[in-house]
Amino acid sequence: MAVKIKRERPDQRRHHRVTAPLFVRVDGHRLRATDWSLGGLRIDGYPGEIPVAGAELPFHLTLPFQGFDVSFDIKAEVVRTNAAEKMFAVRYTEIGERERELMQHFIEELVRGSMSDVEDTIQRIDVPVTPARLEPDTKKIPGAMPVRRWPVKTVVMTTFYALAGLVIFGYAGLLGYSNFYRMEIQTAVISAPVEVVTAQNDGQVVLTGVKPGDEVRAGEVVVNVLDNQLEREIELADIAVKERKAQLAYLKQKQTEELERLRGFATVEMKNVKQSKVELQGLREQLKLVQQQHDRIKSLYEKGYMTASKVDEVAKQVIELESLIERRRIELTSRADLAEQNFGKRLYTGQTIEGQAPDVEAQVRLAEHEIALAEERRQSYEKQRERVSVVAPFDGTVLQIPRINGGSVRRGDTLAIIEQRRDRQVTAFLDQDEILKVGLGDEALVYIPSLSETVKGRVVSIDRTSGFVREQDQRQSPGYGWRGPHDRSAQIVIDFADSKKISDDDRYRAGLPVVVVFEQRSTNSLLTAIKKKFAVSM
Repeated sequence: MAVKIKRERPDQRRHHRVTAPLFVRVDGHRLRATDWSLGGLRIDGYPGEIPVAGAELPFHLTLPFQGFDVSFDIKAEVVRTNAAEKMFAVRYTEIGERERELMQHFIEELVRGSMSDVEDTIQRIDVPVTPARLEPDTKKIPGAMPVRRWPVKTVVMTTFYALAGLVIFGYAGLLGYSNFYRMEIQTAVISAPVEVVTAQNDGQVVLTGVKPGDEVRAGEVVVNVLDNQLEREIELADIAVKERKAQLAYLKQKQTEELERLRGFATVEMKNVKQSKVELQGLREQLKLVQQQHDRIKSLYEKGYMTASKVDEVAKQVIELESLIERRRIELTSRADLAEQNFGKRLYTGQTIEGQAPDVEAQVRLAEHEIALAEERRQSYEKQRERVSVVAPFDGTVLQIPRINGGSVRRGDTLAIIEQRRDRQVTAFLDQDEILKVGLGDEALVYIPSLSETVKGRVVSIDRTSGFVREQDQRQSPGYGWRGPHDRSAQIVIDFADSKKISDDDRYRAGLPVVVVFEQRSTNSLLTAIKKKFAVSM
């Protein structure tokens, strides 16, 4: 596609104006900008109501760039309108530095001819030139040059320029050495392991008095999180324990009353046993008398003085008494055995067994067991409350508590940020060109300006991609936001060579700015191969 270039006065425009695709979303309408530049844009055929000049509007711009649709938001002021052509032009009032850098890079590629048409002016630079004299000076200097004509100024200026040249060339050599053999990174800082503690469940924040900057010990509670459901369960568990204890107190009172009642039963039982013994003894004496009477009547019957019916009547009385004595003996034996087995527990009335002491005792043991279970349940809820509380994972310093007392949190929300100052490293941030010149295991000099000290370190980690892309809010539009090539989106981690030298946590604390100096690695594979062969030959 041909490039169109036209000449205009140098002061007419400050920026190149291009017609490359740039899609604009404003007031619910999406259309392509007619032309645009680093200062503003123009829209033709606007389907809505033309805004008035001076109005500030929000715009959502989409720029197709190297296979990606890069979207960003800006604000612009209307500077020119044409209602007949449905046209208005705006100038940017709020635009991000990275977005402007992207648009500038895009336009520079257009100007170089690497991309599509350029419709705007390539400004001409007019440099005024003062004409020099072309005729030589024909004046002759007489034989002896006076002192006033000596070239003192020339000698002084020559000496000055020679010294300045040495300084400049020396400085240039130092710069060349620094730029080609050494690399100095000033965007570095002493860092320490940081733990971000999040909420394990939904609840309400209860601060414990720990503030940012305070030292905490491992296991110390930093923030409490009250789970309303869990607190309700704890309250119900407390009520259940109290209810079981009240029931146990009632059963023990009932057991005491039953024991008093059984003592009365035991007294009655012993009385009944004694009465049965007395009654049995009386029956035995009565049986002896009836047997003696039977013997006399039988003797009279044999002599003919007594009838047979009288003998049978007395014999019947003997049999009935013997039977009654046997029943009373069996009953007495049974009562004695039951009294011995159920002493203080039950009472045998002759027909039924009275007494509930064993049942009440079983109910007491059951109530005690239920109380133990209820207390264990409450303890489990207490342990759950301790588990959801935020505790320090190690000895360290609280950096941030981004929650207020009584505020609500959801599962996964950040509750505290804790730093472990004992294990310290240096984190340096590099751009995408500088990261290619550093390797794992490279030695580095770490200069701490605030302490005026230099220590040695070694590169242990290189991460090029962690900050190269920035994920956008998924609620707006899926995709990624561009990070400029000069952004320090790569990072390296450097361990100190001598950990004892930085053992003073308060002196070498995290957050101190440092300057890191590396020996640059070559990014040219051919030069690297030659260097390796030269090193082997040496």
